[in-house]
Amino acid sequence: MEYPLIRSRRKTVGIYIRPDGSFEVRAPLRLSKARIDEFVRAKESWILEKSALVRERAEERCRQAQAMPQTLPLLGTEYPILPGSPARFEDGSFVLPGPGPLEVRAQAAAVCRALAKDTLPARVSYWVKQTGLSPASVRVGSARTSWGCCSGKNAITLSWRLITASPACIDYVIVHELCHIAEHNHSPRFWARVASFLPDWKERRAELAILAQELTRRNF
Repeated sequence: MEYPLIRSRRKTVGIYIRPDGSFEVRAPLRLSKARIDEFVRAKESWILEKSALVRERAEERCRQAQAMPQTLPLLGTEYPILPGSPARFEDGSFVLPGPGPLEVRAQAAAVCRALAKDTLPARVSYWVKQTGLSPASVRVGSARTSWGCCSGKNAITLSWRLITASPACIDYVIVHELCHIAEHNHSPRFWARVASFLPDWKERRAELAILAQELTRRNF
């Protein structure tokens, strides 16, 4: 099995599956090629399985990107998309002018971003009162790979995509970031603090993981 090899000051051999399903091997500077080959051979079935899965997901995202979305999630509930102008959420439906799938997704993102800016900061204010933890600032951003973050200066940023999650999941992300004001880490003390406000935080986090996969699949 041929593969690109990247050497660095790392201590172990690692296999990285690229977004297109190909892979590369990352290895320590002085590790022999024979040892690296042996490692790759031992992992061959895993590599083939993961590469096929990544390619399948990439193809699904491509199909989704070309298809007109029929519904979109908001606060944990799927709502239909209806044609109309201007772009808005009204009477239990997304009203979006289109005309194609790319335009519809962009318009839906703008609507959700506006709704997030109206909704999420107010929910942060609620949890500030419950936790006694106050951020330096709160803003709504556009991150795709994280729901929220708390900076070293205690500024909280929440992704507008969080507005697609259920209220329970929104609360989990907000409490999680607020607790970072007291504990800038993921130590047992941090998780104990989260659990003191949300005993079922693990279930909420698991629900968010499923939602993240679904949003990726749907290119949203």
